[in-house]
Amino acid sequence: VLLVVKRLFLDKLSPRWQYGIWGVLAVRLLLPAGLGGRALLPPVRTALEMAKTAAESSLSSAFSNPYSLIRIYAPIPLFSPGLTPRSVTDWLFCLYAAGVVVCLLWYLLSYLRLRRAVSRGYTPEGDALERVAAVCRKYDLPLPRRVRVCAWTASAFVCGPLRPVLVLPRGEVDEKVILHELLHLKHGDVWAGVGMCLLRCLHWCNPLIGYCCNRAQNDCESLCDQRVLERLEGEERREYGRILLSMADDRYARAPGTSSMANGGQNIKARIAAIARFKRYPRGMALASLCVAALLCSACLAGVAPASATELSRTHPALALAQARLQRPTTPAGALDTYVKAVLTDNGGYLAMVTPASGLEDLARKLVDSTELHLGLNAPLEERDFPSWSERWEAGWAESVRSYHAQWRVFNLLEGADGSYTGLLVLVDQNLGGSREEEAIYAVSQPVRLVREDGWTVEPLADWSALPGDVYPLYPTGDLPAVTYVGRAGGVQVELDYQYLLWVDNEISPTSSGLFSFSSSASTDFTLKPDAIFTGWYRSAGGRAYNLATGEEISLSVTYTPLLNGEALPYEDGTARLPSVAGKTSGTAGGRDAHGGPDMTQAPQAMELRFACNGEMVTCTALPAEGGTR
Repeated sequence: VLLVVKRLFLDKLSPRWQYGIWGVLAVRLLLPAGLGGRALLPPVRTALEMAKTAAESSLSSAFSNPYSLIRIYAPIPLFSPGLTPRSVTDWLFCLYAAGVVVCLLWYLLSYLRLRRAVSRGYTPEGDALERVAAVCRKYDLPLPRRVRVCAWTASAFVCGPLRPVLVLPRGEVDEKVILHELLHLKHGDVWAGVGMCLLRCLHWCNPLIGYCCNRAQNDCESLCDQRVLERLEGEERREYGRILLSMADDRYARAPGTSSMANGGQNIKARIAAIARFKRYPRGMALASLCVAALLCSACLAGVAPASATELSRTHPALALAQARLQRPTTPAGALDTYVKAVLTDNGGYLAMVTPASGLEDLARKLVDSTELHLGLNAPLEERDFPSWSERWEAGWAESVRSYHAQWRVFNLLEGADGSYTGLLVLVDQNLGGSREEEAIYAVSQPVRLVREDGWTVEPLADWSALPGDVYPLYPTGDLPAVTYVGRAGGVQVELDYQYLLWVDNEISPTSSGLFSFSSSASTDFTLKPDAIFTGWYRSAGGRAYNLATGEEISLSVTYTPLLNGEALPYEDGTARLPSVAGKTSGTAGGRDAHGGPDMTQAPQAMELRFACNGEMVTCTALPAEGGTR
């Protein structure tokens, strides 16, 4: 991109821009592709992940896990201590690292050899030194601290970034040549050369980077020519061009940490062409330069997020795994919604999005052996005759639809000390209601754990279990567990059973027109929502109260307020009459909000309880009992 843009603006933007824009490439090389989850082009990161999965899955690499995301910890690839290479890719990485070391040593030795040769020169005296001083006074430039004359060089140059030395050839040197090198010294161009050498070493196996570094160094010389020409007038400019022409056949090889007017015959010719079109660029062009640079920076530095690919059912397993790792759900609600849709549609690609890294290798083997990524995920539902929309209305489409239509709820989603969540996931027939068949199963449940791993993953803690036909788990029910909060105050122990349901609304209401207008049943939206928030909630409370002195159960009216992160939510106050059963009390409440979601996105971490005892109002904090649910 840079090369094309530079070509388009070759004679429109100044040499300062032509050289400075290489900084975008330098920063890009120091911020490798994929850093922060972004890439220059949308498919790039997915392709890299797919290539790694395909290559490493058949190997036994000591440095890389094929089923985890590529991680960038530093601009320079680092070895993991104590690891011995085992696979082909491991040895290729060792070869790359060895190439970096060899290049660094070669550049270092070249510089040390040149520095030693410069040290054999002598310090000029008399007219030669006065000529350098006169150029500094004329153009208001600092006098170099070290000047050496060397018989073996035909061109002046600056040597050394830390202790720079102005090296002059033996004999008379034109003041314009001295001016050129003094400007290199003033603007720190030697340091830029050192940086380019480091980039060459890190990317020694990439010829395009080597070409760009050559172009950048030539642009550096062209910029220095521009600075010289801006200080010269008329005939002096033509003389400067003739000086460069006389150096066109010079074969002096510039070493790292130096500058040189004679940087190769081909480059000299390009610089002569630039001198021929020399002009003072108007100040207004600075704004255009900044605009073009900003556009390049936004694309090359910030990049774009990986393209979202929600349909994974007909892709190659390696690509499906790569896409899945890059599309990890960003919210607990999104993780549960993705997991449910993986089960209902029997889609192994969807399942990979929420499978922990420890389970991806086993899942990958199943995907390779599967047909179109189908793994029989909904087999537990089939075994239990879980009603499906396709069976009810379109029996002839059963093979092509291959999905069950159900709503889901998560009961008692509670955060643990390690930041993970546990809860009971329930699938309910989408059209549950009215008459029911005695032998049919209308709801199944499964305990799950949610863990954050480059996004949220879902870990089933047990197999699916069928729920009795008379259980209606779309709402709080005493037939399913509740979180028990225990508090003591005023000689009374309160055990509050609190049942909290959350879900993401995926229900598509029937319409009065279209192919299925004869159906009054709702259907399910199977579009993936990895960034979803909970949109609906229900809560209910019940429990028991005991007299601590006698151990007898007593009747009590308790007002409770959920606590999250130590803060009360007064607008969530509820009242429970004890003894009672959670899910079968008048304290049931709920609602939906498709945009803001519920105020609580998990079960409360604690409860503030208020009740009357011996004629006084007592307040205490109740914490989840050991074991959590009952």
